[in-house]
Order: sequence, then structure tokens, then C-alpha cells
Amino acid sequence: MLPVEKRIQSRAQYKEWVSYELKKYQSSKLNFVLELFNISENAIGRKHTRLLRKTEYYKNTGKRIRYKLLNIRLKIFQNKYCLHIPLNCFEKGLRLMHVGPILVNPNCAIGEDCSLHINTALAAGGVSDDAPILGKGCVVGVGAVCLGGITIADYVAIGANAVVNKDVLDENIAIAGAPAKKVSNNGSKEWNKIKKGEKQ
Repeated sequence: MLPVEKRIQSRAQYKEWVSYELKKYQSSKLNFVLELFNISENAIGRKHTRLLRKTEYYKNTGKRIRYKLLNIRLKIFQNKYCLHIPLNCFEKGLRLMHVGPILVNPNCAIGEDCSLHINTALAAGGVSDDAPILGKGCVVGVGAVCLGGITIADYVAIGANAVVNKDVLDENIAIAGAPAKKVSNNGSKEWNKIKKGEKQ
């Protein structure tokens, strides 16, 4: 779970986080209709963003009744799409790449601008309650699992079906395999530059 100072603490902060995160999903003039009927993956991601962050805002600012009511809506929505994402685990910039099974332990702490693919798990290992801590800009690939009280540095790209059970302290690298090992010096920071057209 994130330390208190890294959670949403005000309405202005809530609006800022939601606005920032909604930009990560494809926008349309029909957003309202798409979200109302959960027509596309982007619409579901956008709706989940609003519900998650508003629930966090109500909880963190002590609005107990509104928090409890909205938390019920959030849980129903998450259970429908197998999105088991607890409150106050992700800093600003969470992006769900696809809709489908995602499991996050409530003791996780994940930095800004992290992306999760489908069938991923950030879970406690064995009998311990310790859970993964991820730095900013990490990308967790399809089917990847991070186990136990491990620390993963900033901008690490975790490959599909990787099993990460040890600390990854080098920034901006790619890891893959079971157990996961470094496979490249090009982590998610490089991928983001290519995506934005900053690198040829």
C-alpha cells in the first residue's frame, strides 16, 4: 500500500489524477455512451479509472458513507471484469492495457505510470504478507507474475509469462523467463520514447 503522502488527498488532486489517466485511453466523442454500456476495452478502462480514483478520494478524505457506497459499485464492477485492484496501491498513471484477470495484493506499492497487461499477478509469496514494490514506469507483460516482498526498479519491462521472485535493482531493463532474468538494456523508458516518436 502506498504511503499516505503518495495517495489522493484532495478533490483537486483527484481531478488531476483522473484527467491524467484518462488520456492513456483512446478518446471518442461517444465516450459517455461507450462507458455507460461498457462497449469497448477503452471505455471499461476509463470507467474503472473514475471508480477507483473516486473511491480512493472518498476513503482518504474521510467521507465514510460515500466511500462505502462507491466501494460497493467498484467491487461489483471489478468482479465483473476480474480486475482485483485494491485501493491506494498505484500512484498516478495506472494503465490497464486490456480487460481481463489482474490480481494485485493490497500490500503492493506501485509507482507512477505503470501499465498492466492481462493475466498478471502482483502477489505475496508463500506464507508471508510481503508483496512487490514496483518503481515508476514499469510495464508488466501478459501472464507475468511478481511474487513476494521484492523490489523492482524504475522503467523495468517485465516480459510475457515471466516469474519474478527476486529484486530487480537495475533501472530501464527488460526481464523475462521463469525465474526472470535480464534480457535487454532497453526497458520501458526506451519503449515509451519509440512510441512517442522521440527515437528512430
